[in-house]
Amino acid sequence: IHKVIDPLFLDELREEFDAIKALKVPKIRNEKAEAFREKLSKLTFFDPACGSGNFLTETYISLRRLENEALLLVTGGQMLLDLGGIIKVSIGQFYGIEINDFAVTVAKTALWIAESQMMKETEEILNANLEFLPLKSYANIVEGNALRVDWETVVPKDKLNYIMGNPPFVGASMMTKEQKDDAVAIFGRGSRVNSIDYVGAWYHKAAKM
Repeated sequence: IHKVIDPLFLDELREEFDAIKALKVPKIRNEKAEAFREKLSKLTFFDPACGSGNFLTETYISLRRLENEALLLVTGGQMLLDLGGIIKVSIGQFYGIEINDFAVTVAKTALWIAESQMMKETEEILNANLEFLPLKSYANIVEGNALRVDWETVVPKDKLNYIMGNPPFVGASMMTKEQKDDAVAIFGRGSRVNSIDYVGAWYHKAAKM
């Protein structure tokens, strides 16, 4: 997962935060750290073959850990009187499509568990208890065939920052009839459908989006 997400966005975010930590003037450093947390909360991620949600969950955890570091930088580990909206990164920033109904349930549950775990880490930083239950945030995982679903009905492209994941690789000669029909729906009939790997349909849809 990190071979994908680190060069795609995480390395750059880490470098940006390291530069903020190196600032010498506390007021400016804190303002930059708060702006960085706000930036993290505006990023949107989409995995159109999300399975049990591993890419989405690991990305959420990575962003929340960065947010927690920024929060620690700003607060110095001191307890805050007003904890309303203190956590800015949300699982609502993460979208996925998965064809298997059980995997959809697992993906949603994994994000909720990750949210709970990261809230505990934030509590340790703030020396305070944060309310988690009842579940208020929503995991945007849609059940369906990603090659038949209009991706913009899941997440509008003008809201989207990153498409990532690990779609299924199936050689053209190994595809089932249903998979071949999916490829035809994407590429139309012709030689391409007989020579391109099943995963090519995901690349094509991602490039168009």
